Amino acid sequence: LMGTVEQVLRAARVTQKNAVLNRAEVEVGPLVQDAVELARSRHHLSPQALIWELDGKPAEHLLTMGDREALSTALSNVLDNAVKYSPADPKIRVEVVTPDLEHVRICVQDNGVGIPRGELKRIFKRFYRVVAAPTSQVKGSGLGLFIVRTIAQRHGGRAYAESEGAGKGTTVTIELPRYVA
Repeated sequence: LMGTVEQVLRAARVTQKNAVLNRAEVEVGPLVQDAVELARSRHHLSPQALIWELDGKPAEHLLTMGDREALSTALSNVLDNAVKYSPADPKIRVEVVTPDLEHVRICVQDNGVGIPRGELKRIFKRFYRVVAAPTSQVKGSGLGLFIVRTIAQRHGGRAYAESEGAGKGTTVTIELPRYVA
């Protein structure tokens, strides 16, 4: 799920309804770049296995208001899942897009086992894990995506997943309100 006890404790605090978030301007580009570099290091991935791109906009113009540490935890959870549920030679793409003036999306697409359509909403529930042959060997608590969705919601955003089904990969998106300074 997450690398350290401190991260687990921090995530638990952030998911509490009355937890105080340390809100400040967060530059989305550097947030994603740091998370990608951490995932590459943690999982020993080549730059080609995990790539990221910005929507053609300068990073300084893509801001959100929030708790950088919490957002980093959410993004790390999504990246860790993308690696865990992908084949030995993963192809993971992270894209930062601005669908409109009010939102910024961080989309993590993998070439992994995919998720049956009927499970897509359930995967964000606490302790829920998809019961399928390809995922039965993957260790986890079923809390990662619950934490992701909770953090996104605490920031006024949302998290959701898309998949064409088994064997067709998954895209998990974290959508946040865009902040214009």
